[in-house]
Amino acid sequence: MLDTQLSPLVCTWYSSFTASTTWETIQKFANSTFITSLIGALAGAFAGAVAAQRTAERGKHREELLRELRNTNAAIAVAFGIVNSFLALKGQHVKDLKSRFEIQKAELLEHKRKRQTGEIQSGTPFALQADLQTIQALPLPTDTLRAVVFEKLSLVGRPLNLVITLIQVTHSLNESLAKRNSLIEGYKSDFPKDNRDFAPLYFGLPYGDGHVNLDYPATIDAIYSQTDDGIFFSNLLCKDLHDHGKQLSEVFRKKFKKDAPRVTEVDFSAAISSKLMPDESNYADWVAAFVKKD
Repeated sequence: MLDTQLSPLVCTWYSSFTASTTWETIQKFANSTFITSLIGALAGAFAGAVAAQRTAERGKHREELLRELRNTNAAIAVAFGIVNSFLALKGQHVKDLKSRFEIQKAELLEHKRKRQTGEIQSGTPFALQADLQTIQALPLPTDTLRAVVFEKLSLVGRPLNLVITLIQVTHSLNESLAKRNSLIEGYKSDFPKDNRDFAPLYFGLPYGDGHVNLDYPATIDAIYSQTDDGIFFSNLLCKDLHDHGKQLSEVFRKKFKKDAPRVTEVDFSAAISSKLMPDESNYADWVAAFVKKD
């Protein structure tokens, strides 16, 4: 029977022989056509997988850019509609309402002066043609605008604040319009025929024992300033959205070497020539609060 307890010398020789034989076998096996083909196939499959992943990621990035460009154009369209609604309100009602109010107030004060100086008889009444036409609230799509800008666009900073401010301005304006309508209904009820005590109340001048009610003139001022606010902030939002779209287009062009879909352009030259646009200097402090960074 073979003794299983080999001497140390024999074990060392056996290990060396086995290692030598195994290494040679491994070398021959590794250099065989089968292994070479297998490694090549695996390398090709890996390279193909990497290329496919890159292609998929590139395609996904392309679709994301195109989707955001479409959403940007949708946001511009909504903001543009809001600007036009504010401009229409100012052009059809608010501008003349404010202008006539100031002119008639000046005429009333001049009428009083002439009565006091004797240029006209003391009992001469002032012919007031008050504007008692009601103005309905603006049904603006601010909720739609907020959903697109906040949920579908990768925006930060000023554009987001513009949307929030625009929603607040719209709410305040509609409240002011509702208050004026309520005041008008009260005037029609309280002064159906005799308007001698109506003019001081209408213009916020002293009446009776020196009472002063500024509700109506304050409401006129609020409607005028809030309409201008709506025009300015929605117009500025259009500009910021357009800039965002142009940045996306530039990224698309550099990445994919082709032109992206056109970004919607807005033109308010007619409103500027009609002097409906508010003075931008009135909003210098608000604009200065946001530092634009690349």
